[in-house]
Amino acid sequence: MFLLNNTNNKNYKKSYPTESDVIFDISEKQLGNIKNAAWNELREGSIVCVVTSTRKVSTFCKVTAIKGLGDKDADCGETFLLFGVVIAKLMPESNMGLLLSKFSVKHQYLTNSKFSIGSHVAELGADLDSLQVKTRHGLKSISEIKESVS
Repeated sequence: MFLLNNTNNKNYKKSYPTESDVIFDISEKQLGNIKNAAWNELREGSIVCVVTSTRKVSTFCKVTAIKGLGDKDADCGETFLLFGVVIAKLMPESNMGLLLSKFSVKHQYLTNSKFSIGSHVAELGADLDSLQVKTRHGLKSISEIKESVS
């Protein structure tokens, strides 16, 4: 399971009007930062939660595709898009820091349960597997969702 940092509240529908279901983007320059190496572990079927400026954990998505745009911005290089569909909601939504503390999540780039500067992708492994979320089939754990999408 991955946390993705969109604390700048980038509007993906507005940024990529010809693409549908974009849930996150990252530049080649950002991927050059070791803090974002977990991006290379993302696959179709991965479970992600995009965290916005509210720092709330609420919506969980299943990755449906990863695509490079082929653009070559002089400053940032190529842009990569992550596509996905909503598969679960945390009800009620929770403050990211409190949730990570509650589940004793330890991650080198989530200092004090916050994204460190330059960090946009954090792989949490099984740390949140027991978290109960609401799906269209009722309450399920993240672990159960992982099993059903793999």
